[in-house]
Amino acid sequence: MTKAFVLAAGQGKRFLPFSKKTPKPLFKIGEVSLIENNLKNLKQSGVDEVVINIFHLGEKIIDAIGDGSNYGLKISYSIETQLLGTGGGIAKAIHLFTDPLIVVSGDVWTDFDFSKLKLDEDKLAHMVLIKNPSSNINGDVSIDNGLVVPKREGQTFTYSGISMLSPELFHTSELDKFELWEEILLPASKEGLVSGEIYGGLLDNLNSLEEAEKLDALLNGVFFTRDLVSEPGNILHPDEYAKRLIKLKKF
Repeated sequence: MTKAFVLAAGQGKRFLPFSKKTPKPLFKIGEVSLIENNLKNLKQSGVDEVVINIFHLGEKIIDAIGDGSNYGLKISYSIETQLLGTGGGIAKAIHLFTDPLIVVSGDVWTDFDFSKLKLDEDKLAHMVLIKNPSSNINGDVSIDNGLVVPKREGQTFTYSGISMLSPELFHTSELDKFELWEEILLPASKEGLVSGEIYGGLLDNLNSLEEAEKLDALLNGVFFTRDLVSEPGNILHPDEYAKRLIKLKKF
């Protein structure tokens, strides 16, 4: 049985003023919050247990999500008394995992099928990448024959916030507070231990409140702009949504 870890401890500073009183993962697209959408997708993909790390206004996430029974999940919380970073947050709770775990940022909005995530026996991590959005035009990494490698000249890609990780990656870490890429995935990628895929469907790691509001309007079929015409009630394929969202970010 695959378990998942949802990163939800961030302060969401770029989501102000919303995040002053409400944690970013609870921002709603339509009637569903960002974190709820991920939990539902995880359940549909066969995940039964989820660990969520919390820090900023974490009690509000607990109040909203509870023990996971409303989603058919068993949910537990890793409570951080100080912000530990994306790597440190996972490391704090890694003792709860014995098999490779799915990791997803709680503020990602996607239709990604988590059941397709696999970790080859000779790899320690698998990263889901996307084409570079306008907010990260230089990208994060490169990919070479299915392996994620440090960014080099040529085409680059952006980390989506979704990965599958072996607990082994964290067993030798002596740090409490650190970032996942710099301290864990970057060294592993230099050893050829990180595979990767490029996802072309609907996947957006929302970087600002404005982006989230545009996505909310787009998915509810009420947003209009010079290069985007979507009539209320019109249903579009997720790939088309993604293409239109990219256009929105240019304005």
